[in-house]
Amino acid sequence: MKAQKIILGLLIIGSCFSSCSKNDDDVEIIESIPEYPMKSLIESGHMQVNYQKVDGPSTFEIGYKFKSFKNGTITALGIRVPNNGVYRVTLWHIETEEILVTTDITSSSGLLSFEDIAPVAINSGTAYFVSVNTNDYYQFTNSGNDLFPVEIGNMLISGYGSNFGTSQTLPATFSETSYLGMVDIKFTANN
Repeated sequence: MKAQKIILGLLIIGSCFSSCSKNDDDVEIIESIPEYPMKSLIESGHMQVNYQKVDGPSTFEIGYKFKSFKNGTITALGIRVPNNGVYRVTLWHIETEEILVTTDITSSSGLLSFEDIAPVAINSGTAYFVSVNTNDYYQFTNSGNDLFPVEIGNMLISGYGSNFGTSQTLPATFSETSYLGMVDIKFTANN
């Protein structure tokens, strides 16, 4: 009887050790989900389209200023404008006023259109600006309330900026009460 208890005890201990063995082939990799801050903000109902302008007499460099709460990469730029055409989209580093990337995006009237770019690493807490040069745009409001600053996902969108004309110039003043556009980024936070 004593021998049976010892054998049973050894079997139980042996099964515990064999079930606790680590198999490195079973390591689960968790990938971050891409974020589209302006698209998500609009879909959340935070702001609504007030009106749209097609083939307006004036062209503007329009977009939004943002900071990320995490380091990560921007891998695509996007637009939604109420007209078909090709539009210049620019990603800026605000402090240095450096253009990080510029690409042309072909719009499908009223639909969100994205263009992949070479990945651009961005740092948490650093201010960036993304803009589209256009004379076709939507105006968004929030029933008279401030639109910005607002947090969405891993981003803080702090203001809307615009410059008159076709020159590729970073806006110097920003508004918290209106937004013309719609330009966006595809951001993936580092794990």
